Amino acid sequence: MHLKLLMLFSVTCALFCETNAWFWWGSRSHDQCPRSGGASPYYFGTTSLWCLSKGKRGAPSRSTWSLTHRFIYYKDFYFEFLGNSNAVIGTSARDSHRCSSSREGSPAGYSRLSLDCIKGCARNYRCRYGKYNLLWNNCHHFTNRFSAVLCTTGTTCPSWCLGSCNHTEAG
Repeated sequence: MHLKLLMLFSVTCALFCETNAWFWWGSRSHDQCPRSGGASPYYFGTTSLWCLSKGKRGAPSRSTWSLTHRFIYYKDFYFEFLGNSNAVIGTSARDSHRCSSSREGSPAGYSRLSLDCIKGCARNYRCRYGKYNLLWNNCHHFTNRFSAVLCTTGTTCPSWCLGSCNHTEAG
């Protein structure tokens, strides 16, 4: 009986979490990060966790019940955070040669930050926020934090992105 209730709860959470709980949190538009002079769009995207985990141990997970891995796409680069606590910076989504990945159709927002700044944020992410944690520091936290940096810092790169910490993998 307890197992059935847990399964029902999990499925319910998956359905509501995947819809971004629009009825609870409100709509998620890019009105908060409007296009302005010289700004470039950035996108949220997902990859199936089931596909990423095929034949591998320790596949990335996330705290919600949706079985996807999330990334940020900005200026032709993909930025991801993996279960091994390393960020990935690449010109294609992780394992895109065998896993279907997609970006959202419209930009999440626009940013004027340099590509070098955002790459620095990825390299220094683990030093700033710590190691990967399924509940408190997963790929979804990573992308939300990157969205905040892209959206709210104007052209000034955050100081933590300028450090020398380096926990990245080739994409």
